[in-house]
Amino acid sequence: MAVKSLAQEQFEEKHAYEMELATRELKRRSFDVIRVYNPLDHTFSFMYDRFWHRIPAKTYKDLPRYLAMHFFKKICDDMIGAQIMKKGEELKKLREAQLGQPFLDHYEENVQIWDRTPKLNDPDLIEQIKKVVLIGLVEEYGMEEPEPETREPEKPTDFRPLHEQIFSSIDKIPVLIEQSQASIQPVETVAHPNVAIETPPINPQDLAEEVMQND
Repeated sequence: MAVKSLAQEQFEEKHAYEMELATRELKRRSFDVIRVYNPLDHTFSFMYDRFWHRIPAKTYKDLPRYLAMHFFKKICDDMIGAQIMKKGEELKKLREAQLGQPFLDHYEENVQIWDRTPKLNDPDLIEQIKKVVLIGLVEEYGMEEPEPETREPEKPTDFRPLHEQIFSSIDKIPVLIEQSQASIQPVETVAHPNVAIETPPINPQDLAEEVMQND
């Protein structure tokens, strides 16, 4: 059996300690409270860990970060998926009106119809939906006052999935304390900290349609 050197033992101990700190920080951040909004005309339901979670239409809700991230991914897929089907049906009707005959095969249909519709991983559409459904960071779970930084840390390469990268920018939009203490059920009592209360929420479906028109 090979005997480890003192330097190797110290390296392994340091690595184990750093991994423990990173795991602990990820666990802590997963319980941060994020305020989300359902802009749809119906209750949006999604399942996590075999439990259903529901957000009524046109209402706000405070969720732990891990649920808010899951909600964000699901509602992006739902809203962009609706745009895909709408655009696909419009292109089908246009083809029928122009040619009056069905497609020869699925390949031709994909090229003529579905390749011309929005994509679920379109970063512009996801970014636009984020501006509507993610309101801000309400509370950082178990967070203490940070020590002052002596130097600017290097920015590591971000290998996270697209939705998670876009979602993480919500940390820069804190929700006002007054909003956190108020009831979050009536839509009229909660507003984005940078938007006047009387300003209605942006409809992400309109944003998505505007993007498709510009394309």
